[in-house]
Amino acid sequence: MISTPLLKRNLWSGFKLMIPFIAIMAMYSMIIIWMYDPELSKSLDQFQEIMPEMMAAVGMTGSTGTLIEFIHTYLYGFIMLFIPIIYVIMLANKFIMRYVDNGSIACILATANSRKKVILTQMLSMSLLIVLLIVISAAIGCISSAAMFPGDLDVTKYLQLNGAVMLFDLAVSGICLFAACFFNETRWYLAVGAGLPLVFYVIQMMANMGDKLENLKYATIFTLMPGQDILDGTGNVILNCILMAAIWLVLYVIGALVFTRKDLSV
Repeated sequence: MISTPLLKRNLWSGFKLMIPFIAIMAMYSMIIIWMYDPELSKSLDQFQEIMPEMMAAVGMTGSTGTLIEFIHTYLYGFIMLFIPIIYVIMLANKFIMRYVDNGSIACILATANSRKKVILTQMLSMSLLIVLLIVISAAIGCISSAAMFPGDLDVTKYLQLNGAVMLFDLAVSGICLFAACFFNETRWYLAVGAGLPLVFYVIQMMANMGDKLENLKYATIFTLMPGQDILDGTGNVILNCILMAAIWLVLYVIGALVFTRKDLSV
């Protein structure tokens, strides 16, 4: 059902593209974990009081008393959500949109590969690479925490947090893949596939500032990320994860159906 040579090529090229993203995420993870200190946490809490709107806009608000809370507040409010989105946008462009836009998809389809086999391969490639990115990132965080603050990290909640991030990124990849399958030109893919997740983030920033803008959070996929609920052990964590998984799978299926039936001669 998939093309093994194409899958291998995708995984290798996708991994090379992933390296700078891993480097950035690893750097921020180690720095934030290194900064953890109860006294420093109090100083950072003062920033939340002095500049509440700015800190809230980038998701850096919340408790910082424990290591997992500190990591969640200063890593998973912005960096660990935004950076993988850029990678996902680039993957969909690299694996689908680029081939369609420059016409090279015809060369791939001229071989023994059917449209169905090609799109299934590209979908599997994207999913595997996204999972790999988050697994590597989570491993770096665990190792760094164990080295700097042995026994302080709540590993269970940390892994749950990264699992939720993984589903979130897969859901975003559904938006990107659908746009890449729907449009024949890169400019339209960038406007929708890349533009929509970024617009969602801007809306979330505005919603985080509260007051009259708070209800805007219901217009963005970021609301489904159950980070605080995982830390509190309450809320609809499972429901939110199911919804993110549903968005991922439904958009992949619709995108695949569009790709197998679209006119690629344009």
